[in-house]
Amino acid sequence: MTKPRVELIQSEAGLHEAARELSGASRLYLDTEFESTRAGTTLCLLQLSRGDHTTFLIDTLRVDGLRPVSEVLANPQAEWVLHAGQQDVVLLMSSLALEKPPRLFDTQVAWALLGPESSVSLSYLQYRLLGIRSGKAHQADDWKRRPLPASQIAYAAADIEHLPALRSMLGERLDGRARTELVSQASWETVRPEPEPAAPLALESFRNAWQLEAPNQAALHALIGWYNALSPGQQRRAPEPKTLLSIAGRLPRGLDDLSRIKGVSRSFVQEHGAHLVHALSRAADRANADDHVVIEPPAYATFEEIRLDAWLTLARAEICAELCVAPELVLPGRVLRPIKAALLAHRDVQRAAAQLQGWREVLLKEAFLKFANERPLPAG
Repeated sequence: MTKPRVELIQSEAGLHEAARELSGASRLYLDTEFESTRAGTTLCLLQLSRGDHTTFLIDTLRVDGLRPVSEVLANPQAEWVLHAGQQDVVLLMSSLALEKPPRLFDTQVAWALLGPESSVSLSYLQYRLLGIRSGKAHQADDWKRRPLPASQIAYAAADIEHLPALRSMLGERLDGRARTELVSQASWETVRPEPEPAAPLALESFRNAWQLEAPNQAALHALIGWYNALSPGQQRRAPEPKTLLSIAGRLPRGLDDLSRIKGVSRSFVQEHGAHLVHALSRAADRANADDHVVIEPPAYATFEEIRLDAWLTLARAEICAELCVAPELVLPGRVLRPIKAALLAHRDVQRAAAQLQGWREVLLKEAFLKFANERPLPAG
Protein backbone atom coordinates (compact mmCIF):
# COMPACT_ATOMS: atom_id res chain seq x y z
CA MET A 1 0.00 0.00 0.00
CA THR A 2 1.36 3.44 -0.98
CA LYS A 3 1.89 5.81 1.94
CA PRO A 4 -0.22 8.95 1.64
CA ARG A 5 1.42 12.25 0.82
CA VAL A 6 1.76 14.46 3.90
CA GLU A 7 1.01 18.15 3.49
CA LEU A 8 1.73 20.59 6.31
CA ILE A 9 -0.79 23.46 6.23
CA GLN A 10 0.44 26.77 7.70
CA SER A 11 -1.46 29.37 5.65
CA GLU A 12 -4.98 30.49 4.77
CA ALA A 13 -4.40 29.45 1.15
CA GLY A 14 -3.37 25.98 2.30
CA LEU A 15 -6.52 25.69 4.42
CA HIS A 16 -8.70 26.52 1.42
CA GLU A 17 -6.90 23.91 -0.67
CA ALA A 18 -7.35 21.29 2.05
CA ALA A 19 -11.06 22.16 2.30
CA ARG A 20 -11.44 21.77 -1.46
CA GLU A 21 -9.83 18.33 -1.48
CA LEU A 22 -11.77 17.13 1.58
CA SER A 23 -15.12 18.52 0.47
CA GLY A 24 -17.87 15.92 0.17
CA ALA A 25 -15.96 13.21 2.07
CA SER A 26 -18.30 10.71 3.69
CA ARG A 27 -15.60 9.81 6.23
CA LEU A 28 -12.96 12.02 7.79
CA TYR A 29 -10.06 10.35 9.56
CA LEU A 30 -8.62 12.64 12.20
CA ASP A 31 -6.51 13.15 15.27
CA THR A 32 -5.15 16.13 17.18
CA GLU A 33 -2.02 17.06 19.08
CA PHE A 34 -2.43 19.44 22.00
CA GLU A 35 -0.76 20.76 25.11
CA SER A 36 -2.55 20.93 28.45
CA THR A 37 -1.56 23.24 31.30
CA ARG A 38 -3.33 24.69 34.31
CA ALA A 39 -4.35 27.59 32.09
CA GLY A 40 -6.19 25.26 29.70
CA THR A 41 -5.69 23.11 26.60
CA THR A 42 -4.15 24.43 23.39
CA LEU A 43 -4.87 22.75 20.06
CA CYS A 44 -1.50 22.56 18.29
CA LEU A 45 -2.08 20.32 15.27
CA LEU A 46 -5.02 18.78 13.44
CA GLN A 47 -4.36 15.68 11.33
CA LEU A 48 -7.04 15.18 8.70
CA SER A 49 -7.62 12.83 5.77
CA ARG A 50 -10.44 11.42 3.67
CA GLY A 51 -8.59 8.10 3.55
CA ASP A 52 -6.93 8.45 0.17
CA HIS A 53 -3.65 9.82 -1.12
CA THR A 54 -3.17 12.91 1.09
CA THR A 55 -2.88 13.54 4.81
CA PHE A 56 -3.24 17.17 5.85
CA LEU A 57 -1.48 18.37 8.99
CA ILE A 58 -3.05 21.69 9.88
CA ASP A 59 -0.76 23.79 12.07
CA THR A 60 -3.37 25.45 14.26
CA LEU A 61 -0.71 27.67 15.85
CA ARG A 62 0.19 29.19 12.48
CA VAL A 63 -3.24 29.57 10.85
CA ASP A 64 -5.95 31.95 12.00
CA GLY A 65 -8.76 29.58 12.96
CA LEU A 66 -10.27 26.63 11.07
CA ARG A 67 -13.01 28.51 9.21
CA PRO A 68 -12.10 27.27 5.69
CA VAL A 69 -12.43 23.61 6.76
CA SER A 70 -15.26 24.12 9.24
CA GLU A 71 -18.01 23.26 6.74
CA VAL A 72 -16.21 20.05 5.79
CA LEU A 73 -15.82 19.00 9.41
CA ALA A 74 -19.36 20.03 10.37
CA ASN A 75 -21.00 18.21 7.46
CA PRO A 76 -23.82 16.19 9.10
CA GLN A 77 -23.50 13.51 6.41
CA ALA A 78 -19.87 12.83 7.32
CA GLU A 79 -18.45 10.44 9.89
CA TRP A 80 -15.46 11.28 12.08
CA VAL A 81 -13.18 8.26 12.49
CA LEU A 82 -10.64 8.55 15.31
CA HIS A 83 -9.11 6.59 18.19
CA ALA A 84 -9.77 7.38 21.86
CA GLY A 85 -11.15 10.67 20.67
CA GLN A 86 -12.77 12.16 23.77
CA GLN A 87 -10.37 15.11 24.05
CA ASP A 88 -9.98 15.47 20.29
CA VAL A 89 -13.73 15.83 19.81
CA VAL A 90 -14.11 18.32 22.66
CA LEU A 91 -11.27 20.45 21.28
CA LEU A 92 -12.68 20.45 17.76
CA MET A 93 -16.22 21.18 18.93
CA SER A 94 -14.86 24.22 20.77
CA SER A 95 -12.70 25.36 17.84
CA LEU A 96 -15.57 24.95 15.35
CA ALA A 97 -18.33 26.15 17.73
CA LEU A 98 -20.23 22.88 17.23
CA GLU A 99 -22.94 21.77 19.64
CA LYS A 100 -22.49 18.21 18.44
CA PRO A 101 -20.18 16.67 15.84
CA PRO A 102 -21.31 14.48 12.94
CA ARG A 103 -21.45 10.71 13.48
CA LEU A 104 -18.52 9.38 15.49
CA PHE A 105 -16.68 6.12 14.96
CA ASP A 106 -14.14 5.68 17.73
CA THR A 107 -12.01 2.65 16.94
CA GLN A 108 -11.29 2.12 20.64
CA VAL A 109 -15.03 1.96 21.37
CA ALA A 110 -15.65 -0.28 18.35
CA TRP A 111 -13.04 -2.76 19.60
CA ALA A 112 -14.71 -2.81 23.04
CA LEU A 113 -18.02 -3.71 21.35
CA LEU A 114 -16.35 -6.75 19.82
CA GLY A 115 -14.45 -8.28 22.72
CA PRO A 116 -13.43 -8.05 26.38
CA GLU A 117 -10.80 -5.30 26.05
CA SER A 118 -11.54 -1.64 26.68
CA SER A 119 -9.36 1.48 26.50
CA VAL A 120 -6.73 -0.15 24.26
CA SER A 121 -4.05 1.99 22.61
CA LEU A 122 -3.91 2.73 18.91
CA SER A 123 -0.59 0.91 18.54
CA TYR A 124 -2.05 -2.19 20.21
CA LEU A 125 -5.08 -2.14 17.92
CA GLN A 126 -2.91 -1.68 14.82
CA TYR A 127 -0.83 -4.68 15.86
CA ARG A 128 -3.84 -6.87 16.64
CA LEU A 129 -5.71 -6.12 13.43
CA LEU A 130 -3.00 -5.15 10.95
CA GLY A 131 0.16 -6.76 12.35
CA ILE A 132 1.90 -3.37 12.45
CA ARG A 133 4.32 -2.49 15.24
CA SER A 134 4.72 1.22 15.95
CA GLY A 135 7.00 3.14 18.30
CA LYS A 136 6.35 5.84 20.91
CA ALA A 137 9.35 8.04 20.15
CA HIS A 138 7.42 11.35 19.90
CA GLN A 139 4.49 10.66 22.21
CA ALA A 140 5.78 13.07 24.88
CA ASP A 141 7.05 15.78 22.50
CA ASP A 142 6.38 19.48 22.91
CA TRP A 143 3.77 20.18 20.22
CA LYS A 144 4.01 23.95 20.69
CA ARG A 145 7.59 24.06 19.46
CA ARG A 146 8.08 25.51 15.98
CA PRO A 147 9.28 24.63 13.47
CA LEU A 148 8.12 21.02 13.80
CA PRO A 149 10.94 18.60 12.94
CA ALA A 150 10.37 16.13 10.10
CA SER A 151 10.33 13.14 12.46
CA GLN A 152 7.57 14.73 14.57
CA ILE A 153 5.53 15.52 11.46
CA ALA A 154 5.86 11.91 10.30
CA TYR A 155 4.78 10.66 13.74
CA ALA A 156 1.67 12.87 13.70
CA ALA A 157 0.73 11.72 10.20
CA ALA A 158 1.17 8.07 11.18
CA ASP A 159 -1.53 8.49 13.86
CA ILE A 160 -4.22 8.52 11.16
CA GLU A 161 -2.46 6.61 8.39
CA HIS A 162 -4.03 3.26 9.33
CA LEU A 163 -7.43 4.49 10.53
CA PRO A 164 -9.09 3.68 7.15
CA ALA A 165 -7.96 0.04 7.37
CA LEU A 166 -9.02 -0.19 11.02
CA ARG A 167 -12.42 1.35 10.21
CA SER A 168 -12.93 -1.16 7.40
CA MET A 169 -12.01 -4.23 9.46
CA LEU A 170 -13.92 -3.15 12.55
CA GLY A 171 -16.92 -2.17 10.44
CA GLU A 172 -17.09 -5.62 8.84
CA ARG A 173 -17.01 -7.31 12.25
CA LEU A 174 -19.62 -4.95 13.67
CA ASP A 175 -21.87 -5.48 10.64
CA GLY A 176 -21.65 -9.22 11.25
CA ARG A 177 -23.07 -8.70 14.73
CA ALA A 178 -25.54 -5.93 13.81
CA ARG A 179 -23.72 -3.46 16.07
CA THR A 180 -22.56 -0.80 13.64
CA GLU A 181 -25.27 1.67 14.67
CA LEU A 182 -24.29 1.31 18.33
CA VAL A 183 -20.76 2.63 17.81
CA SER A 184 -21.76 6.24 17.15
CA GLN A 185 -23.95 6.38 20.26
CA ALA A 186 -21.35 4.70 22.45
CA SER A 187 -18.57 6.90 21.02
CA TRP A 188 -20.56 10.07 21.76
CA GLU A 189 -21.12 8.85 25.32
CA THR A 190 -17.35 8.83 25.91
CA VAL A 191 -17.32 12.53 24.98
CA ARG A 192 -20.42 13.53 26.92
CA PRO A 193 -21.23 10.77 29.42
CA GLU A 194 -24.74 10.85 30.80
CA PRO A 195 -24.51 12.14 34.38
CA GLU A 196 -25.96 9.94 37.06
CA PRO A 197 -29.24 11.52 38.13
CA ALA A 198 -29.00 12.73 41.70
CA ALA A 199 -31.46 10.85 43.87
CA PRO A 200 -33.59 13.15 46.03
CA LEU A 201 -32.67 13.15 49.69
CA ALA A 202 -34.85 11.13 52.04
CA LEU A 203 -34.64 10.16 55.68
CA GLU A 204 -33.05 6.90 54.54
CA SER A 205 -30.20 8.92 52.99
CA PHE A 206 -28.86 9.59 56.50
CA ARG A 207 -27.37 6.55 58.18
CA ASN A 208 -27.40 8.13 61.65
CA ALA A 209 -30.87 9.70 61.46
CA TRP A 210 -32.02 6.97 63.88
CA GLN A 211 -30.18 8.84 66.66
CA LEU A 212 -32.34 11.96 66.34
CA GLU A 213 -35.02 12.90 68.84
CA ALA A 214 -38.45 14.07 67.65
CA PRO A 215 -37.59 17.81 67.27
CA ASN A 216 -34.34 17.03 65.47
CA GLN A 217 -35.99 14.53 63.16
CA ALA A 218 -38.64 17.12 62.29
CA ALA A 219 -35.88 19.62 61.57
CA LEU A 220 -34.16 17.10 59.30
CA HIS A 221 -37.44 16.60 57.41
CA ALA A 222 -37.57 20.36 56.89
CA LEU A 223 -33.98 20.42 55.65
CA ILE A 224 -34.68 17.54 53.24
CA GLY A 225 -37.66 19.38 51.76
CA TRP A 226 -35.64 22.58 51.43
CA TYR A 227 -32.68 20.82 49.79
CA ASN A 228 -34.76 18.84 47.29
CA ALA A 229 -36.46 22.06 46.14
CA LEU A 230 -33.11 23.60 45.15
CA SER A 231 -31.84 23.60 41.57
CA PRO A 232 -28.85 21.35 40.79
CA GLY A 233 -26.58 24.40 40.81
CA GLN A 234 -27.88 25.51 44.20
CA GLN A 235 -27.47 21.99 45.58
CA ARG A 236 -23.81 22.03 44.58
CA ARG A 237 -23.31 25.16 46.69
CA ALA A 238 -25.30 23.85 49.66
CA PRO A 239 -23.73 21.99 52.60
CA GLU A 240 -23.16 18.27 52.12
CA PRO A 241 -25.84 15.88 53.41
CA LYS A 242 -23.68 14.93 56.44
CA THR A 243 -23.61 18.62 57.34
CA LEU A 244 -27.39 18.83 57.03
CA LEU A 245 -27.59 16.02 59.59
CA SER A 246 -25.29 18.02 61.88
CA ILE A 247 -27.53 21.07 61.50
CA ALA A 248 -30.59 19.04 62.42
CA GLY A 249 -28.77 17.53 65.38
CA ARG A 250 -27.59 20.93 66.64
CA LEU A 251 -30.89 22.76 65.97
CA PRO A 252 -29.26 26.23 65.76
CA ARG A 253 -31.42 28.99 67.16
CA GLY A 254 -29.44 31.84 65.59
CA LEU A 255 -27.03 32.68 62.78
CA ASP A 256 -23.98 32.55 65.07
CA ASP A 257 -24.94 29.07 66.19
CA LEU A 258 -25.42 27.97 62.57
CA SER A 259 -22.07 29.42 61.45
CA ARG A 260 -20.20 27.39 64.09
CA ILE A 261 -21.23 24.08 62.52
CA LYS A 262 -18.41 22.50 60.52
CA GLY A 263 -19.18 22.50 56.79
CA VAL A 264 -21.41 25.59 56.87
CA SER A 265 -19.86 28.44 54.89
CA ARG A 266 -20.21 32.14 55.65
CA SER A 267 -21.81 32.74 52.25
CA PHE A 268 -24.37 30.02 52.94
CA VAL A 269 -25.28 31.60 56.28
CA GLN A 270 -25.69 34.99 54.62
CA GLU A 271 -27.85 33.61 51.79
CA HIS A 272 -30.01 31.02 53.56
CA GLY A 273 -29.29 31.27 57.27
CA ALA A 274 -32.18 33.40 58.46
CA HIS A 275 -34.76 31.43 56.47
CA LEU A 276 -33.44 28.06 57.60
CA VAL A 277 -33.07 28.93 61.27
CA HIS A 278 -36.69 30.10 61.29
CA ALA A 279 -37.90 26.99 59.41
CA LEU A 280 -35.99 24.62 61.68
CA SER A 281 -37.25 26.30 64.84
CA ARG A 282 -40.83 26.14 63.60
CA ALA A 283 -40.50 22.45 62.61
CA ALA A 284 -38.92 21.52 65.93
CA ASP A 285 -41.51 23.42 67.95
CA ARG A 286 -44.34 21.67 66.12
CA ALA A 287 -42.84 18.21 66.59
CA ASN A 288 -44.99 15.97 68.72
CA ALA A 289 -43.12 13.33 70.67
CA ASP A 290 -46.20 11.10 70.59
CA ASP A 291 -46.05 11.04 66.77
CA HIS A 292 -42.30 10.46 66.66
CA VAL A 293 -41.38 7.42 64.60
CA VAL A 294 -38.50 5.56 66.15
CA ILE A 295 -36.06 4.62 63.42
CA GLU A 296 -34.12 1.39 63.65
CA PRO A 297 -30.43 1.81 62.81
CA PRO A 298 -29.72 0.41 59.32
CA ALA A 299 -27.40 -2.57 59.10
CA TYR A 300 -23.88 -1.94 57.88
CA ALA A 301 -24.06 -5.08 55.78
CA THR A 302 -26.59 -7.78 54.98
CA PHE A 303 -26.23 -11.16 53.35
CA GLU A 304 -29.02 -10.14 50.95
CA GLU A 305 -26.86 -7.34 49.58
CA ILE A 306 -23.71 -9.47 49.59
CA ARG A 307 -25.50 -12.17 47.57
CA LEU A 308 -26.96 -9.57 45.21
CA ASP A 309 -23.52 -8.04 44.61
CA ALA A 310 -22.20 -11.50 43.76
CA TRP A 311 -25.17 -12.15 41.45
CA LEU A 312 -24.61 -8.85 39.62
CA THR A 313 -20.88 -9.52 39.28
CA LEU A 314 -21.63 -12.90 37.73
CA ALA A 315 -24.37 -11.41 35.53
CA ARG A 316 -21.97 -8.74 34.25
CA ALA A 317 -19.28 -11.29 33.44
CA GLU A 318 -21.57 -13.87 31.82
CA ILE A 319 -23.62 -11.40 29.78
CA CYS A 320 -20.53 -9.65 28.46
CA ALA A 321 -18.85 -12.97 27.67
CA GLU A 322 -21.95 -14.22 25.84
CA LEU A 323 -22.21 -11.00 23.79
CA CYS A 324 -18.41 -10.65 23.45
CA VAL A 325 -18.21 -7.05 24.67
CA ALA A 326 -16.00 -5.25 27.18
CA PRO A 327 -17.65 -4.97 30.65
CA GLU A 328 -15.83 -1.71 31.37
CA LEU A 329 -17.58 -0.04 28.43
CA VAL A 330 -21.05 -1.57 28.48
CA LEU A 331 -21.67 -2.13 32.21
CA PRO A 332 -19.60 0.35 34.24
CA GLY A 333 -20.42 0.99 37.88
CA ARG A 334 -22.62 4.01 37.14
CA VAL A 335 -24.90 1.73 35.05
CA LEU A 336 -24.94 -1.10 37.60
CA ARG A 337 -25.85 1.12 40.55
CA PRO A 338 -29.46 1.90 39.52
CA ILE A 339 -29.93 -1.75 38.52
CA LYS A 340 -28.84 -2.84 42.00
CA ALA A 341 -31.06 -0.21 43.65
CA ALA A 342 -34.09 -1.43 41.68
CA LEU A 343 -33.40 -5.04 42.64
CA LEU A 344 -32.95 -4.19 46.32
CA ALA A 345 -36.10 -2.08 46.42
CA HIS A 346 -38.41 -4.28 44.35
CA ARG A 347 -36.69 -7.60 43.57
CA ASP A 348 -38.13 -7.21 40.08
CA VAL A 349 -35.81 -8.00 37.15
CA GLN A 350 -38.11 -6.21 34.69
CA ARG A 351 -37.73 -2.97 36.66
CA ALA A 352 -34.01 -3.57 36.85
CA ALA A 353 -33.76 -4.18 33.09
CA ALA A 354 -35.65 -0.91 32.50
CA GLN A 355 -32.61 0.91 33.89
CA LEU A 356 -30.74 -0.02 30.69
CA GLN A 357 -31.18 2.97 28.41
CA GLY A 358 -30.29 3.90 24.81
CA TRP A 359 -27.80 1.66 23.03
CA ARG A 360 -27.41 -0.48 26.17
CA GLU A 361 -31.07 -1.42 26.05
CA VAL A 362 -30.64 -2.60 22.45
CA LEU A 363 -27.49 -4.54 23.25
CA LEU A 364 -28.08 -5.89 26.75
CA LYS A 365 -31.71 -6.07 27.82
CA GLU A 366 -32.59 -9.40 26.23
CA ALA A 367 -29.39 -11.02 27.54
CA PHE A 368 -29.99 -9.59 31.03
CA LEU A 369 -33.52 -11.00 31.22
CA LYS A 370 -32.30 -14.34 29.86
CA PHE A 371 -29.60 -14.52 32.55
CA ALA A 372 -32.12 -13.60 35.27
CA ASN A 373 -34.49 -16.30 34.03
CA GLU A 374 -31.77 -18.96 34.04
CA ARG A 375 -30.20 -17.83 37.34
CA PRO A 376 -32.96 -16.43 39.58
CA LEU A 377 -32.15 -13.74 42.11
CA PRO A 378 -30.63 -15.05 45.35
CA ALA A 379 -32.93 -15.36 48.35
CA GLY A 380 -33.36 -12.21 50.36
